[in-house]
This record gives sequence, structure tokens and C-alpha cells, in this order.
Amino acid sequence: MDVDWAAVTRLGMNSKLLVQAANGLRRIGYSVSEGFREDENGYRKFILAMNGLNLTSLSDIAVVLRQGGIEYILFKGPIGQCDAYGNYFQRPSSDIDLLVDRRDFPRCTALLERAGYALPAECDRIWWRSFLGEQHFFSVGQRRATVDLHHRLQQPGCPHPRNVGAFLTDVATHRLNGVDIPCMSLIHATLLASLSFVKSLVQHCHAAAYLADFSALLLRLSPTERVELHRRAVAQNVEHSLRFALSCARSMFAVGVPELPTLIPVERLFGDDLVRAIFTPDDPAIVWPRLRQLLWALCDNSRPGQRLGTYIRVGGSFLASKIARKLPAPRAKTDGFSCPEGAIAGLKHSA
Repeated sequence: MDVDWAAVTRLGMNSKLLVQAANGLRRIGYSVSEGFREDENGYRKFILAMNGLNLTSLSDIAVVLRQGGIEYILFKGPIGQCDAYGNYFQRPSSDIDLLVDRRDFPRCTALLERAGYALPAECDRIWWRSFLGEQHFFSVGQRRATVDLHHRLQQPGCPHPRNVGAFLTDVATHRLNGVDIPCMSLIHATLLASLSFVKSLVQHCHAAAYLADFSALLLRLSPTERVELHRRAVAQNVEHSLRFALSCARSMFAVGVPELPTLIPVERLFGDDLVRAIFTPDDPAIVWPRLRQLLWALCDNSRPGQRLGTYIRVGGSFLASKIARKLPAPRAKTDGFSCPEGAIAGLKHSA
């Protein structure tokens, strides 16, 4: 059978699953082309450089935040990859994602700025601070990873956890370069992967890597932990996001988890376009469901009025975020600092 290896490489890189694809092909004894091996080796070197910088930068940031008395947890990135796959180098990661309590946001910002990071004016708008609930800090004068500081864990257009503080109180520790890094627990990392997958699908972005993460993390949980995962999703008002990710994991990767609830029939929303929506969302032939259809399917309905209440609240917040995104950015806080070219463009997409 003839294989278009250039197309396989493009798909793997665009979905950030080239390493998993190469490992899987070798596991089943498939003979790949020389060109594919060269592209894979180049991609692995790129991952090594990016994630190595991320891990080095993280060690320094952890010391700064610990000395400043900031309560935080790390999520995603190379350590998240280690939790899911057992190594730090599955795909490139240029950002350090940190979650803090909203009240600690100003103090954490001041610590990062004293440590040599700057907040571009573009990221200091109300759309970033209030609706996305995150801001991007770029290193000034040094080659270090970008720091993404969060106080929310979902973007407008999707149901979000009602109690972000619960993520901060369930902490796992990862030792890195002699420093203890507070990280998201395995259960919460799995729940967050389901939210990240849903967010990417709603926003027509590449979602396959998040679905792979969710599947890998889910399979690492014990049956008891999977029951607890479902309990927390219900308590956080994001059970349908979890069920949505479970449905897609079963369809794409044949992941079956009997301890978890009935699945959402996602095929009714996407029809035959589900695979392309997840792996190649730029395909113009995809017939996407309307946002209101997706949002209605994602709203929990275990209590009377819950679904309608969530739909109105999330829909209203989404419309307000569209207005807020058009508001102008303030003057830059840091004189002489210019964000790296192209670093802001495309960071976040509106659904």
C-alpha cells in the first residue's frame, strides 16, 4: 500500500501527535520511509530544545514563587506529559501554565516582573484578565519560556468549573532539579484534559492532542479514582464535558471505561465529520454544529433547571467576551519592551 508520508508528517505535526504516531507505527511493525524518519528526528530534537528550556525556566520560577509565598499549581507542559506518558518529551511546549487564586494575581504579577518578565499591553486587556482569566508574561533579555498565569480553567463559550479553588487544594508534588513543584493531581489533570479538549473542539482548533492526553491520563486512574473523577465533574458542573470527551475517546481511540457514566452521542452533532473536526479542523469541508447546539449538549442536566441556567450564564458570558475583545489595549507597562514577533497573534481563538 502506498503511503503519503509527507501527509502523515503534516498531520502528526499539526495535531502534535507525531511522536505517538511514530511509536505506534513501530509497535505494529510498520516500515516507515526515510523521509518520515528524518522529519521525526528533527521534530524530536525540536521538542527536546523547547521542553528543556521550559523545564529549566520552571525551576527558576518555582523558586521565585516559593520565596514570595504564592500558592500555585503547575499544569500541562512537560510535567503534564510525564504524568500522562512517562516522559517529558512527547510534544513541544513553550509555555509554563500556572494556576493561582484570583486574589493572588496582582502579587504574582509583581513577582514575575521583578524576576525579569514583562506583560505586553495586548495581554493586559479586560478580555484576557476577566474573560480568559489568564495573562502571558514574556521574558525580557533572556531566553526563557513564556509564563501563562491563570485564575480560570476554561474559556468563554464552554461551561467552566464552578470552584477553581478545589484544584489548588488537591496538589501533587513533582521533584525537578532539586525543587519540589506543586502540580495538579492526576484526577484533576484528567478532568482538565477533558475541558481542554472540549474548548479546542468548540473553537475549531486542533483537539487531538488533548484527547490523547485525556485518554492516557484516564487509563492511569484506578477504578476508584475514575468514580471520584466523575463525582468531581458533577460537583464542578462540567459532567457533560467529561462525558463528551469520553464519547470521543471511545470513538477515536477505543477507550472504554465501565466505571464512568453513559456517553453523549457526539455523532449526532458531527455526523461523519467527527474525525476531521478533531484531527484536521482547518478542513473547509467540515460541517460544524452551531455553537448553541454544542453548548446545549455540554450543559449538565442532573438537577431541574440546571441546563437552562448554565446555558444562559455561559452564553451571556460569551457574548460579553466578544464585546470585551474589541476594547483597546492600554499603554505598555514596560518601557522599551516589545513582545516577540508573532507571539501574541493566534495565542487564543474566539469560538
